[in-house]
Amino acid sequence: MVAKRIISLLFACSMALEPAAHVYAQNYNLPNLGAAGGATLSQLQERQLGEEIMNEVRSDPTYLADPETMEYLNRIGYRLVSAGPGSPYSFEFFPIRDSSINAFALPGGFIAVHTGLVTAASNESELASVLAHEIGHVQQRHIARMLENQKGNWAMTLGSILVAILAARAGSGDGAAASVIGAQAAMAQNYLSFSRDAEREADRVGFNSLVRAGFDPKGMEQFFERLDFNNRAYEGARAAPAYLRTHPMTVDRMSEAQVRSRSVRAQKHKDSLDFYLIRARLRVLQSNRYQGWSDAMDYFKEEAKTAKGYEAAAVHYGMAVAAQRMKNPTLALQEIEKARQMTGGNSAIINKLYSDLVFESSPNQRARGLQLAKQAYEKSPLSAMLLENYASLLLRDKKYSQAVELMRKQHAISKSTVTYQSILGRAYEAMGKRSLSHQAIGEMYALQGQKVAAIQQLTLAQKANDADFYTMSEIDARLRELRADVEFDKKHQ
Repeated sequence: MVAKRIISLLFACSMALEPAAHVYAQNYNLPNLGAAGGATLSQLQERQLGEEIMNEVRSDPTYLADPETMEYLNRIGYRLVSAGPGSPYSFEFFPIRDSSINAFALPGGFIAVHTGLVTAASNESELASVLAHEIGHVQQRHIARMLENQKGNWAMTLGSILVAILAARAGSGDGAAASVIGAQAAMAQNYLSFSRDAEREADRVGFNSLVRAGFDPKGMEQFFERLDFNNRAYEGARAAPAYLRTHPMTVDRMSEAQVRSRSVRAQKHKDSLDFYLIRARLRVLQSNRYQGWSDAMDYFKEEAKTAKGYEAAAVHYGMAVAAQRMKNPTLALQEIEKARQMTGGNSAIINKLYSDLVFESSPNQRARGLQLAKQAYEKSPLSAMLLENYASLLLRDKKYSQAVELMRKQHAISKSTVTYQSILGRAYEAMGKRSLSHQAIGEMYALQGQKVAAIQQLTLAQKANDADFYTMSEIDARLRELRADVEFDKKHQ
């Protein structure tokens, strides 16, 4: 798919940051790869660039808007970020539905993780080592320095990338991919050696974060060894592992990973239950077709013969996820009950699916399913995953005013999120509050970068005119702001 190929190339040729902060290198005893001679983009501009790219990524079919996976990846990611040298950006980790083993960073702290990376990881430390490496790229400002190294070519490349993304969304097919590939090819020779140095530096920074965050130091070494094994299997072929195509692997990187892991005191990291659950979940969600779900079910049935402990619970959870997708609610409920019994009912991820399946099992069980969702959320009120689940079940049970009250009082997610505005929009629409509904849907579109659609919704909100004076004034002001933004964009195209 064209969009997938675009995304896989973005890390190599679309970032633009300011010069690297020398204090990072000093604190971590790192070599100075060079600082930019002049400003390229400010930190604010770089974040805005990342947001613009993310607007396109979120519209791509490969973007996996899965609350469970997002919450898990961000929990692991921020554990690593807090153990690192610091960054001027807030991070966002998100999954991409792609079976290849890969991860990549975008401008402004956005980090994508392929589902294939999670399903291929043999333990949590391996997965964390890749996230730590990508975080290292952002914290060390590598792309700012890479673009400075291009001495002026970066603007052309960024333009080519963004045009290509827009063309792909418009259905231009392989012409869009060719545009991106052409932009990459024009720069490839110039940044290859720099990129290798950047990879090694990201390894060092990432390793320090990995150890400080309490993960197994051998995680990175083990991951590299698996990549090397896979690479040998593909030697001479085009289909080398995706991670190696976007992250140059050298003998030095592998040997340095071995030396580093053996130079620190060994610390065993016990893999979390959530790691096994998310790995099983993504084995199912990696496909959006029945055959893929059926294949996952067959895999879990085979694994169930020998799996123990957390892995056994994850196998039954995975079977429940697959059965739900395959429209077999009876089997799904049987399997999730097994997983729940194995974990003592203490897993938020398992409890979320359990409440869903109970709610869906029959009209008589809706109240029980809703109560289970409420209990799970109240136990972990800062969980966006559990909040969204509880609110969604309230909407499905036609308890619209309760859903609105819940969203207004909660602290799990910001008002400036698509999820928040989407839930409010649906609730207000069902309640017949047209201005509030169109306002929420308009804000949802605005957050997705769809300013014209946002203006259309807010105009409908204005015409409905069935909210209080304060809300209508807020809508009027927001309309003026968005229209001014659209005019500005037109003038500067």
